[in-house]
Amino acid sequence: MIGREGKTKILLYGNTGERGPGTKKDRFYNPAMGLDRDLCILFSRYAVKQGCKKFLDGLGATGVRGIRIANEVQGAEVHINEINPVSYEVIKKNASLNNVNVNATNSDIRLLCRNKYDYVDIDPYGSPAPYALTAFQMIRGKGFAAFTATDKATLCGVYEKACIRRYGAVPMRGEGMKETGLRILIGFLVRTAAMLDFGAYPVFSYSHDHYFRVYLRVEKGAGKGNDAIGKIGWICSDNGWKVKKFDENRGKKWAGPLWIGRLSESNVIKFMHKHAESERAKKLLELMDEELQLPMYYESSKICRHLKIPQPKLSEVIDKLREKGFSASRTHFSEDGFKTDADMKEIEEVFGQL
Repeated sequence: MIGREGKTKILLYGNTGERGPGTKKDRFYNPAMGLDRDLCILFSRYAVKQGCKKFLDGLGATGVRGIRIANEVQGAEVHINEINPVSYEVIKKNASLNNVNVNATNSDIRLLCRNKYDYVDIDPYGSPAPYALTAFQMIRGKGFAAFTATDKATLCGVYEKACIRRYGAVPMRGEGMKETGLRILIGFLVRTAAMLDFGAYPVFSYSHDHYFRVYLRVEKGAGKGNDAIGKIGWICSDNGWKVKKFDENRGKKWAGPLWIGRLSESNVIKFMHKHAESERAKKLLELMDEELQLPMYYESSKICRHLKIPQPKLSEVIDKLREKGFSASRTHFSEDGFKTDADMKEIEEVFGQL
């Protein structure tokens, strides 16, 4: 059976109607990640504009991500690696089906760390942690690295010990956990890059469905690494969100260490939106372009339960905060979430007035 994703044809085997992370197997293809790959195509076009030529899809599965880049991004030399021999054969068939040239290898990616690329993409089934060091080793002096994490429950604090073991950070379950989870993932990646004297900076990162996705600009140099880890710190919910740098004194119940800087860069989002074709991608990118680059968000429903009042329209909350001189916006992390630089007392006063 032949399916289509974007402008690319793909051989389909077995059940392809699964939601969430799907079931890992030979010839693994998850249609639930279609939006993720649509956005990857847009970012890859941006990366080419920045001078990237040599792209690696490090954990190829059926090769759909790498083959879509080869088919839909002009100027990209695409390499695809897959450890499973059955899936490796499917990659070659899918490349032939689309009449594209890709360099396919059948190996453990960790054995290919001497190869160099301008862009490395790691999209595993589960955590990217085992592959992060290898990915940064494969980057030339300056390039991009992209990572998917489908172990969202771990990063969001459902499995606290697993998060500490895997990412070296304490998670925070409850309000804001999607953002703390994403920031823990970024913090781990930034610290891993710094081990190799690389500075890694998120230029496009988001939470959607069952996964987190992070795109990092990577630059060689110990000074760059020092600069990047300067944005590693801690976050706490204590009558509003509190943020501290890594070496500041703190009490208990702090999540981290994690990234406390910007999650995305506006110019990247605007480029991707300009070239987006799918309505899902456009909608997400529009929301992210409007979202304040502040750490952490508040959820209207939880504030109203605490105050024991009816829940107002989110647009009214944001407008009222802006009227009072505060910055405020929606957030892609939660449908009833918002970001603001107002403190908790001021937020509660606004809710009480609506």
